[in-house]
Amino acid sequence: MTKLCGLRERKKQQTRIALVDAALALFEAKGFEATTVEEIAAAADVSPRTFFRYFTAKEGVLLAVHDEEFDGLLTALDGAASLAEAVIGTIGGDHERFRRVQELLARTPALRAVFLERAVEQERQLVDKLVPAEASGEQILRTRLLVAATYAALRVAIENWLTTPDSNCASHVSQALAMLDQGLAVTG
Repeated sequence: MTKLCGLRERKKQQTRIALVDAALALFEAKGFEATTVEEIAAAADVSPRTFFRYFTAKEGVLLAVHDEEFDGLLTALDGAASLAEAVIGTIGGDHERFRRVQELLARTPALRAVFLERAVEQERQLVDKLVPAEASGEQILRTRLLVAATYAALRVAIENWLTTPDSNCASHVSQALAMLDQGLAVTG
């Protein structure tokens, strides 16, 4: 039975990956708005009904990539010395796919709004994970500010990374978080 469950899970994961890859290719070729769920399903060689077993809408395909990054961050937090260390250690795990999603976000205003909503929810989840149950109001505020500033630095670092194609996303994020840690001190 364990082998069957393992096989079933692998097949589900393969279908999910096929849907993400098909959607990314179609979004890049036709644009997000012009691409239909039916086209994504056909390109992944599944039915639209199967698509909806995995995602509630076509936005969900891109959110899934984003959510994988966030899940990695939550896991990394358990062994990291700081939020910054966890972020740097998990950013852009699948470098090419991550870049493709970020480029789509940069040129698709409707998607940016959806991702902004998701980012706000993820900030709340991070604060909940980082704040001890007995935390004071000031501690909670400090953690909320840390998480919000980290997310802002991450967004700016990713935008900068997208303008320099041969660079490494993690180095941009690391630089932005180091600047944030130094209080954005301006010299000269």
